[in-house]
Amino acid sequence: MMRAVTRPAPAAAVPLVLVPALGLSQGGFSPDAWVWAGALAAWAAALGVVLSDDAGALRRAWPWLAAVGALLAWTIVSAFWSAHAEQSVLDARRTLCYAAVVLALAVLARPRGDRALVVATHAAITFVVVYALVRYLLGPHKQAEFEGYLLAEPLGYANAVGIVAVLGLLLASGIASRARTAGGRAAAAATVPLLALALQLSGSHASWLALAAGGGVALLLDEAPLRLARLAAVVAAPTVALVLLGRQSGLAGLPTPHVDGRVVALVAAACALAAAALAHRFARGTAAPRRIPARVMVVATVVGVGLALTAVVAYGAATEPRASYYRVAWHDEYTGHPVLGTGAGTFALYWSRSGHVASRGGALDVHSLYLETLAELGPVGLALLLAALLLPLRAVFAGSRSPYMPAAAAAYVAFLVHAGLDWDWEMPVVVVAALSCAAALVTGMLTARQRVGPVTRGAVLVAALVLGAFAIAGARSHTEPAAVALVKEAPPERGLVKTARLATGYDLP
Repeated sequence: MMRAVTRPAPAAAVPLVLVPALGLSQGGFSPDAWVWAGALAAWAAALGVVLSDDAGALRRAWPWLAAVGALLAWTIVSAFWSAHAEQSVLDARRTLCYAAVVLALAVLARPRGDRALVVATHAAITFVVVYALVRYLLGPHKQAEFEGYLLAEPLGYANAVGIVAVLGLLLASGIASRARTAGGRAAAAATVPLLALALQLSGSHASWLALAAGGGVALLLDEAPLRLARLAAVVAAPTVALVLLGRQSGLAGLPTPHVDGRVVALVAAACALAAAALAHRFARGTAAPRRIPARVMVVATVVGVGLALTAVVAYGAATEPRASYYRVAWHDEYTGHPVLGTGAGTFALYWSRSGHVASRGGALDVHSLYLETLAELGPVGLALLLAALLLPLRAVFAGSRSPYMPAAAAAYVAFLVHAGLDWDWEMPVVVVAALSCAAALVTGMLTARQRVGPVTRGAVLVAALVLGAFAIAGARSHTEPAAVALVKEAPPERGLVKTARLATGYDLP
């Protein structure tokens, strides 16, 4: 009996390279990271069309590519009416990096390559999170100036660690429930307790909300939800035990924790081994698949979106300083500029004039991607953003679904929910991981290899080279986030240097 030939999946190299590299570079927050990340992605796309006439996912993904390109163009154009043109151009540089990543993922996609994308994204996330845990548990227990004792490094932001861990958890669950071998099932399950511990130590409440939303999507879309539920039940004991230990240890909130980090590390290793052994022995799926009627899917989607929006708005409106950020973005920015917005990257300027800095501290972002886009880019910008983010979800309603589609969709929806509550868009490590999940959805719709004509190849090559050139040209820019510039001009007694470091991740002198 002949084995099925494993098809190459070059798109998997995008998350496998960029997620760890960005994760170890403060999550890619610094504009310097956008230079090499955008250039690498653009060059990968250029090489893809030069070395192969495979169309990849270009025919399936062209609406997605068009929406991302239009969002980039609108962000650049906003500099003409922006309250701070330099900040708008700076914001466009980050969006350019994302456009290059989407182009690379589309060009390098291959039929049935979604499994490789999901596995590669999970592996890259696991590397970053496990490195963060080892550094946190075995290193000195020191207080960061603004993150306290929470697990924040190497990303520099605890909430970013939380959502990255959530993406990894959802991908791990999908991989473990679908793995072809017992070894693959055990390897994926072993990461679940570690990722859950990182989520707990990050102290990110919004990430738990995103996990709940993603978990619901996974159960809704999986053709055999009992198989996924069985896996969750099997790994629940070691995972819950480790999360409770992390919570009771005091590591995330006390200068002298109740339990030494090295002890937690040993228990974490034991729990990972236990989860692997239990999944290897008991989590083999035999549940019969089932198909949810299209009408039920539509109703469930509408209800789910409504609940998610309600939860996001309620959480944001009930917590400070988010509620103050939202009021400034709505009243000071959007209502004063309802058509075009105030220009990309300008929230920090309006926040600095709001009178909240003394009591709430500095802030660079609204902590809601959607409200910030509406305030800065107007309704057109928000529509383009929503198109760019939601078009990959068309795969959910496709007639034939890939086995790994539920995991990719669950992780991607978790990102969409969390982006409504935090500044994920400013952390490229989070966005690149999420875009890789979105690309897995698009790739899952590919059924056969298709060739691309010379005209299309030439157009894609030009687009890739232009994106790469502009990404590199950004190295000549010395523009800093607005909050940094404001703080450097402020008198020391106002304490703005501290608050800007929290808002931007920059270590100012």
